[in-house]
Amino acid sequence: MVIQLLVIGYLSVIGKLVIGYFKFMVGEKVAKNALVLMLATTGQKFVAFFAFMIVARLVGPEITGSYFYAVSVTSVFVIISDLGITPVVIRAIASGQAGADRLFGAAIRAKFALVPIAILASIGYGILRGNDPVILATIAVACIAMGADAFHLILYGALRGRQNLKPEAFGMFVGQVLVGSIAASVAILGYGSIGLAVALVIGSLWNVAWAYWNIRKQDIKFTKPGRVDIRSLSNQALPFAIAGIAVKVYSYIDSLMLEAFKGTTAVGYYAVAYKLTYAMQFVPLTFTAALYPALSQAFAKKQHDELQKTFVGSMRLMAAVGFPISAGLSALAPRLIPAIYGDAFSASIAAMQVLPWVLLPIFIDFPIGALLNGSNRAHLKTTAMVATMLVNAVLNFMLIPYYGPLGASWAGVFSFWFLLSIGFMFTYKDAGGFKKFLWIITRAFAAAVVAWLVWRYIGAYMPLVFAFVFGSAVSVGLAFLVKLVTFEDIWPLWLHLRNKFQKPENLHEA
Repeated sequence: MVIQLLVIGYLSVIGKLVIGYFKFMVGEKVAKNALVLMLATTGQKFVAFFAFMIVARLVGPEITGSYFYAVSVTSVFVIISDLGITPVVIRAIASGQAGADRLFGAAIRAKFALVPIAILASIGYGILRGNDPVILATIAVACIAMGADAFHLILYGALRGRQNLKPEAFGMFVGQVLVGSIAASVAILGYGSIGLAVALVIGSLWNVAWAYWNIRKQDIKFTKPGRVDIRSLSNQALPFAIAGIAVKVYSYIDSLMLEAFKGTTAVGYYAVAYKLTYAMQFVPLTFTAALYPALSQAFAKKQHDELQKTFVGSMRLMAAVGFPISAGLSALAPRLIPAIYGDAFSASIAAMQVLPWVLLPIFIDFPIGALLNGSNRAHLKTTAMVATMLVNAVLNFMLIPYYGPLGASWAGVFSFWFLLSIGFMFTYKDAGGFKKFLWIITRAFAAAVVAWLVWRYIGAYMPLVFAFVFGSAVSVGLAFLVKLVTFEDIWPLWLHLRNKFQKPENLHEA
């Protein structure tokens, strides 16, 4: 339990420092929005992390695998319920586009048509795979959560367009508390994978109700669209839709192939490594939630210097945060898995040593995606996503039959570095040139390798808690050494904090 708290606490501290640093690099409003979502998501991830740990320990690899497989099926087909319309609505509202309310209305109506198709596709896949009745029932229940998620996604998207992330932050946190507490309860009571899916449904329904109430409260309207609005929505959403399909396929095809070739128990082993690794995406996800509207606004107003400053600053920031998380999770995997999930999941260790290396390219790629989508170049991001999807599918098909969860992990690592390489080709000019972009990646990777060696070989002689703290301290030093973070970045932050907490009498004297 101490290790779990340290991991979440470390991420929370990183988040707060990162936001303060980000404030001086990309602006007050983006930083405040990111701070709100960062704090809420940190709490949300703590709840999810703790609940999944309890559930996995109670139900074991087989039921964990059945549940994760069912959720993976609905997670693939959920893209049908959106098809890229949410980013279009966010961009329209954020940029003050004329007719944004009608575009929002068209999006809501599209959801009512698309959600049933997504549900039928999910259940149809389970039937075609010949899954047993329990797994089919789990997929069916998870489809209810999928439908609810489709609606709260678009509602929260409208709030993001207004650059108001507080309702989403609160709603997602409360929803995760509901899911976590109910999931732990049904695991204790022995309701299996179906009960775990019911927990998802309750959390999703809460988010729909909360998001809708805030939409009404802030008087964000979705009016009746005309044919021109529907056509406009379709045309603008197409690149996002293709990219979204690609993301869902390469994010979950590993679990579907593992179930097909190795069974649900193998999925359970992989799920542990997957959950622990991809939970860390909340850092770039929260930044992107605030960054995407800001980049869209800067591009619309032709503020080119501000656009470049925000883009480069966010990439350097994501690299500084991403490299220690990748290195630490990989190096400490042989000790983290037994400490968190128990010896029953020891078969997850091999995958956990490899999979965290997806995080460094993922972190750096998030600002790239936000820039391309926010500057009317979503078709380039779509191209990168589709290419990555194909590479990932081929690698999974080649590696999983022979190596199981370890093969899926290697497929993920190669795929995300491939994705970053394509994004690099599309945006290096926006970063100020080829060398500047490449130099950020090179420094981050070099620091990650050194941090991994320190954690693995020096930290091995320390108790796990001390190894974690020691490696984290070394990583901070490495970030300064390779100049992903500089004293010029920290000094304004220090002055801001000092003035903020200065005593009234000292302020009077000043």
